[in-house]
Amino acid sequence: MLSKTQTYTNFTILEQGQVQLRLTTRIYDSGALISENHHREVREPGTSISDLPTTISSSIATFWTPEVLGDWDSFVSASLSDVIAPVSGSE
Repeated sequence: MLSKTQTYTNFTILEQGQVQLRLTTRIYDSGALISENHHREVREPGTSISDLPTTISSSIATFWTPEVLGDWDSFVSASLSDVIAPVSGSE
């Protein structure tokens, strides 16, 4: 009989506050592991973490202080202004 499990097997909080998550999917046939795959994703500060297991979401929420969220907003604003800044001589 086939069965499938999905578990977050790793999460890392990066310097700017982003969180890297690794979701591991395992397929078993009569209890024997026959397949294992990993899916990675990144969550930015302030995005929803309500779908994550409580042990992970509580750790992230502890780290995402108002200061971290403010620093992230400043980082994003500065990055966007660099991308959309007018090119000299294009006016």
